[in-house]
Amino acid sequence: MFTGKKIVITGASPDLGQALAILFAQLGAELFLSARTLPKAETTAALVREVAPQAKVSCFQVDVTQQSEIKQFAQDVAAQAGKVDILINNASSWLTGNIIEASDADIAASLNSTALGSVLVTKHFLPLLERSTCPDIVFINSTASLPNDTHGTCNEAFSAAKAGQSTFADRLRHRLKGSGIRILVIYPADFDSPSPLVKEEWDECRGANHSGNMTARNVFNSLKFALSQDRICSVDSIVLSNNK
Repeated sequence: MFTGKKIVITGASPDLGQALAILFAQLGAELFLSARTLPKAETTAALVREVAPQAKVSCFQVDVTQQSEIKQFAQDVAAQAGKVDILINNASSWLTGNIIEASDADIAASLNSTALGSVLVTKHFLPLLERSTCPDIVFINSTASLPNDTHGTCNEAFSAAKAGQSTFADRLRHRLKGSGIRILVIYPADFDSPSPLVKEEWDECRGANHSGNMTARNVFNSLKFALSQDRICSVDSIVLSNNK
């Protein structure tokens, strides 16, 4: 299903971005990984090659709050690949506390990376997605963006940024209707991030009485399910809640 597919993952550093890279490489995908610093992306690439030595992996330094870096990222991938099959917008700046406690700079960074960053990444990669016969755009969102969600730890600005990303995805889906490009938004609640390289922890099946949360495995399985559907079927959104 994923063999040979060209997948772009932003925020490809610990935790979820790194896990997605490892798992899609094991499924045969060619990866284009970005992180705010090149060493973070290269660390993920090294882990990928440990479990999937045959995997093709390219790394890029991209701060998604910087418009010029996003544009250059798309140009560099175009020069290498010519097309993109799956774009996963994972990069985001998590922000805790309340709006009064957070600094203006941290609020701006959260809004820019999460909302504006994903909008511009999607814009600049759309021409490459249009060259694919099986294009998908994924947004890793959060239940914190949903109406009436009383998230205990996240900042209001982070919720607003994720809500902006969600609205953009919804409007873009209508704009691209009939183009063949599918757009998926995943809304996970809080989740733990064991590494897929630690099999016992990754494969743990957690019951409703578990003291922790769902894990990144649940997020990945949902993403894999949606992307594996026949092209006639578009899974537009998936909401994941902790059952406790």
